[in-house]
Amino acid sequence: MPELDDLDRQIIAALRENARLSNLELATLVPLSHSAISRRVRRLEADGVLLGYHARVAPAAIGAGLRAFVAVQRQPTTPAIDVTRALATREGVVGAWILSGEFDVMIELVARDMPHYSAIMLEQVQTAPGVAATRSMFVLSSVRER
Repeated sequence: MPELDDLDRQIIAALRENARLSNLELATLVPLSHSAISRRVRRLEADGVLLGYHARVAPAAIGAGLRAFVAVQRQPTTPAIDVTRALATREGVVGAWILSGEFDVMIELVARDMPHYSAIMLEQVQTAPGVAATRSMFVLSSVRER
């Protein structure tokens, strides 16, 4: 990863707050010219620091009223990366991470409702190659997301 200076960090912070800022708008927040901002943003993208720009959508607005984190234990003979890759492509999975500790993989799953969640778990997650056990934790409310 490249070394970031204070100006890079200011640009990143501003874009994390509002990824739709134009380079002109960024130049009002960071003490650089529009062209210098543009060059730095392109460099941050090319260096893999800025990975993309996303729209945050209310899950309920797209029919995903239920959200859960599912901790997964893998079968000892299956590498964690294989289980994670298999789960990442399953219906409803919006995030997947390899962990240390008691569980090997964590997935974030969204569903319309509890019957839909149950179907995803029974037909998609628990039948994925290498999955030995799961533990679900349901999101009751979101306090902060970035």
